[in-house]
Amino acid sequence: LQFFCVWKMTILIVKNVFYFFSISGLSAHCDARNNGTQCSGTLGETVFLRLIHNASGIKIDLLKGNVILLQWRKNITVANEIKDRFDFIPDNGTFRINDLRRNDSGEYKIEMFDRNGKNTGWKTLQLFVQGNQVFLF
Repeated sequence: LQFFCVWKMTILIVKNVFYFFSISGLSAHCDARNNGTQCSGTLGETVFLRLIHNASGIKIDLLKGNVILLQWRKNITVANEIKDRFDFIPDNGTFRINDLRRNDSGEYKIEMFDRNGKNTGWKTLQLFVQGNQVFLF
């Protein structure tokens, strides 16, 4: 039993019989609720970063370097630096980045605040954007 990935197609080999599966539109899911989580995604695809359990009623800042990518306040998005490529899903605290680019790689910082605006802590995650893998055989 062997698996290969050839330009967005998975090949399964069982007893020298090849089975081909088309997998257009790959996405990666990463549970980044713990500090220091390392996540990875594929260039041009989508990554789902689970930042918190639920964003209802709390405030969140998501930064990459000194740039604020997202400010979530009182159940609305206040600031959105890359709105054409991302979405925030407050019900499950997931930040989605579409069409991953190499410069999306790096350290992200999540700052959390209570209902009164008091900082309740922060955590970081590391995102690695990798190119497509091609195997020749």
